[in-house]
This record gives sequence, structure tokens and C-alpha cells, in this order.
Amino acid sequence: MASPMSSMLQKGLPAVTSSAHNMYAPAGKWILGTAGAVVGMIHVGGVTRLTKSGLSMTDWSPLGSLPPITQAEWEEEFARYKTFPEWQQRKSMSLSEFKFIYGWEYGHRMLGRTVGLVFCLPWLYFTARGKIPTGYQKNMVGLLAMGGAQGVVGWWMVKSGLGNDRRDDKYEIRVKPVRLATHLTMAVATYSALLWTGFDILGLPNKKTITEEAAKLSKEALRHAKRLRTGSMHLNALTGITIISGALVAGNDAGK
Repeated sequence: MASPMSSMLQKGLPAVTSSAHNMYAPAGKWILGTAGAVVGMIHVGGVTRLTKSGLSMTDWSPLGSLPPITQAEWEEEFARYKTFPEWQQRKSMSLSEFKFIYGWEYGHRMLGRTVGLVFCLPWLYFTARGKIPTGYQKNMVGLLAMGGAQGVVGWWMVKSGLGNDRRDDKYEIRVKPVRLATHLTMAVATYSALLWTGFDILGLPNKKTITEEAAKLSKEALRHAKRLRTGSMHLNALTGITIISGALVAGNDAGK
């Protein structure tokens, strides 16, 4: 007769993602889906920086607002942009070019708010249905706080490129590198926390089985497992350092 662990390995992914095996599986898949949305958000943020669009919107509100629609509204927004330091270095920009960079920044911000809805609305639904595992509500609150803080940090970053102290900059005006690195680091940390929580929920029914099977392993096998775990932690740390240093390199244009 196959052991519970062997049965789980044979069934593969369906064993942890099916509601038949785990009543909390839909919540786990929702959290992992939110993590995927955060990855998309990070990529759009990268394109926003590459297109030099980040300083095109000169104000911020938590709930956002409609973009300019009429010609008069666009001209008014463009006129506001011209009062900030970056315009001193981009005076050849036309209104159509401004619309392009504004669109990227606006899209990036609204995508962030959309990710917030992707997290909050299912959270309310699963809570009402009793589909959030016991003890995990504090995880959800923590994830929401991380997402909300990301919006605040994003504006804190953008403000570093809008101040009057930047008017005399000889080089291209960008946001401060440390703030850029903080913004990216928080995004990656939020993504990691979502992954951790999602996989943790999906693995709930098998935790006892895994613990029991681990107790049967030999000392040699446990030693190898510990080495693998330690190596993985070191690799994750190096990856984190690479991401942070990459943001600092980009922020200082050190790659040129």
C-alpha cells in the first residue's frame, strides 16, 4: 500500500490545488494569482522607467483620478508638467510625446490599484465564506499593509525628482537611487510574501504527512536536506542583493 507521501507525489499538482483535497485551495490559488499580478506590475514599472515616464504625473492621491480626456485638459496637465524641473531638460517635447509618457505612468499607477482590488475583493469573499484558514487573517492584513505601503513609497520616490532642489541638476533628472531601490525591494518583498503565503495554504493538508515522513529520514538524508536548505537561503540572499544593487546601478546610470 502506497504511503500518503507517495500518493501525494504521484498525484502531483492536483493534490494541492484541488478543492477535493484542500478546502482552502481556492484561497491559495488566489494568493498566487495576486503574486503573478505583482510580477506584471514590476515589469510595467520597469518599462515606465525605461521610457522616462515616471515624472510625468506631478501629483498623487490614494484612490487615483481620471486621466485628461479633452484637449483642454491635456494642455492644462502639460502646462503643470512644465512647471517642474524635468521640463527644463525636455523642452523639445511635444504634447503627443507627453501623452505617451503620461499614459505609461498613469497605467502603472492604476495597475497598482487594480492589484489592490484583485487582493481585497476575493479576501472579503473568502472571509465571508469561511475559506481563509484559521490563523491566516493576520497574514492577509500584513500583505494588505505591504501593498498599501508600496503606493506611498512609490510617491515618496517620485517626489524626489519633482522638487525645486533639482532645477540646477547638470545630469538627467531622475528619482533618487536609494528611493528607487526601496520601491523595487518592497515590490519584490511583497511578491515573495504572497508566494510564501499561497504555497503555505496549498500545503496545509500535507503538513502532517510531510512531518511524519521527515521523521523517518536517516541522519545522512537530514544532513543533506539541511545543506540544501542553507544553500537555497544563501542563493535567495544573493538574488536579493543583486536586485537591490541593480536598482542602485540603474538609479545612478552606472551601467553607461
